[in-house]
Amino acid sequence: MSRINMFGDALEEMVWQFAERGTKKKKPILWTGGLSALETAFAALGWDDPHYIEEGHRAICDVKGCANWVTAGGDAWRETGHWSVCREHSQSSRAGEPQPEMKQRAIDEEASRDERGYLPMPKEGKEG
Repeated sequence: MSRINMFGDALEEMVWQFAERGTKKKKPILWTGGLSALETAFAALGWDDPHYIEEGHRAICDVKGCANWVTAGGDAWRETGHWSVCREHSQSSRAGEPQPEMKQRAIDEEASRDERGYLPMPKEGKEG
């Protein structure tokens, strides 16, 4: 990995850690919150403010049709898989409600687990 790629990856990781999270037009976003350092980082990454998160990203709830941010992983409907879900769906699971339909990406990911239950290592540049 080149040094430039390392800096870009590190910058994106920092943005993911420190940017504000929200939704706009029922789509998940990261935004700067008016912080100049984040504004500069978004510009360096070529991102708009707000930055819309792509459908199917791992940071978004695994329930089909839900675009909320993940807040819990593994406890919801655990008898059928290790699902990453938002607060609303986590509460539904704890209340004993039936499992809703999950996104195909999440189903495929669960099917890729090895005999120990581990997911395969992500390929470089394909981590979303």
